[in-house]
Amino acid sequence: MEKRTYKQLLKQKSFIAYAFANVLNRLGDSLDSIAFVWIVYAITNNPVWSAAIFGINRLPTILLQPFLGVFVDKLNKKFVLIFTDLIRASCVAFVLIGYSQGWLNVAHLIITTLIISSAEAFRLPTSTAMLPHLLKSEDYEYGVSLNQGLQGTVELIGLGSVGFIIGMFGIHTALIIDMFAFIGCSLMMIFVHYKPIEAKQGDTKSSFITDFGEGINIIKGSKIIIYIISLAVILNGIMTPFNAFQIPLIKEILKSPDQMISVIGISFAFGSILGSIAFPKINERINEFQLVKIGGLALIIIYVAPLVIGRISSNVLLTSVLLFISLSTSGFLITLLNTYANVLLVKIVAPNFLGRVNAILIASCQAATPVISFIASGIVVWMGVKGIFIGCVVLSIVAYFTFMSKKVYTNMVQDEFEKINLMEKVQYEN
Repeated sequence: MEKRTYKQLLKQKSFIAYAFANVLNRLGDSLDSIAFVWIVYAITNNPVWSAAIFGINRLPTILLQPFLGVFVDKLNKKFVLIFTDLIRASCVAFVLIGYSQGWLNVAHLIITTLIISSAEAFRLPTSTAMLPHLLKSEDYEYGVSLNQGLQGTVELIGLGSVGFIIGMFGIHTALIIDMFAFIGCSLMMIFVHYKPIEAKQGDTKSSFITDFGEGINIIKGSKIIIYIISLAVILNGIMTPFNAFQIPLIKEILKSPDQMISVIGISFAFGSILGSIAFPKINERINEFQLVKIGGLALIIIYVAPLVIGRISSNVLLTSVLLFISLSTSGFLITLLNTYANVLLVKIVAPNFLGRVNAILIASCQAATPVISFIASGIVVWMGVKGIFIGCVVLSIVAYFTFMSKKVYTNMVQDEFEKINLMEKVQYEN
């Protein structure tokens, strides 16, 4: 068997175009995530609306994405990606014109946010479902790793530069770059040679309910998929308080200036980039269960590290260094687990079902955020941020020794995974 490396991917021109399209899309995401918050606050001068827009932004993913996945599996994926990016570019252009001319208001931003989020809810499962059409199964690990690594890199650049762009050139420039990023993404997709899988002879058109039910049955019939979804919900749920209370974390626990939030973001992004790039090599050296365990270990580090650093360091520079080391390590380890889960999902789910399965996965994962945020906002009044973090340490340890235990992993994943590997080996030898 030929040893797989990133070099093989360079020969896949359609995949390279697809990957760079995703890079431009992620650049647009990172720019408008900051730009829209800036505009909302500039218009209203009220942080409540910023929080409201953030919540509204999540609704389409949670409410629509599981159902949109059904359409994703039936539609031409190349067309969907081009169309959704053009929609997002149009929305950004609308905001740019409205803000420039002074007639943009909160209602416009709410509607625009819903449209953009709905387009993104369509795009995410489509992008994942397109991958098997572009790569051979033996290239999935490197393909997913490269795709995530490039996106993580440009996200880091986007988040790091948007403040500078707004400060030096104004919000209009940021929106123009944002708009052209989405336009460039749609243009790049034109160069992707994509051939939809033709329906088998004798297949009949099925109803939406039937198609959606098939997706649910695929999930119910696979312990691996159930484990992946459950793991994603647990990881995202436990991570939610950390994301929600970053400012109080900086003020109350780390006792540091506001700039420390940039250290947190850069640390995670840096670790994620390294994790994405290093995944194929690391996956060759450790088994899948170890990837799950180190992902669980990362959760513990995320909450323990700030608590310890806050007690031992009162120096901003030392705090920054220690925080960077601990959180970039956590980002690295979690990305290894995420990449493994993504590769595994692409491998075990048939291409014509991947869109709806991935949509349900993303929606389930995202749904944990508002639920946990609501619970955390209620109990933080009497527990405090430090108490919340200590509680999350306990929950992380419990998850590590229960759901991420060898027994649970073997029962839900290993047996089925070994069958898949055996089938792949037989297919390759034949």
